[in-house]
Amino acid sequence: MENMGIIRLHANNRIRLLVARDFDWLPNGPIRQSFETQGVLEFLDSRFNHTNDAMDFAYGMLTESAAAQLRAEMRKLRGKLAALHEASSVAPSSEKRGMAVLLAQRTWEPSAFSKLRRPR
Repeated sequence: MENMGIIRLHANNRIRLLVARDFDWLPNGPIRQSFETQGVLEFLDSRFNHTNDAMDFAYGMLTESAAAQLRAEMRKLRGKLAALHEASSVAPSSEKRGMAVLLAQRTWEPSAFSKLRRPR
């Protein structure tokens, strides 16, 4: 990531982020591809049962307008994470832990539901 200009390495394995806290990955860029092939599986390989873990899943049938509103709320939450990260930056490293949030939205129906649909 140093070669890509994303981080700067310092002594004692410390790093400095060289991009905005809430930057967007290029849609088909190398970091996004790496995350999609390895990072997502690694992140989800958990029971999410530790102190600061949480996993929620919700399903709903939304209009295009409602789906757009949901995407806007997801962007706000991402911004909140960036703000909390910035506020936590003054705390000593011993008081901080890496924390990730995966927000995803797509048109999807569980296969168990689609199997129950009557032909039209």
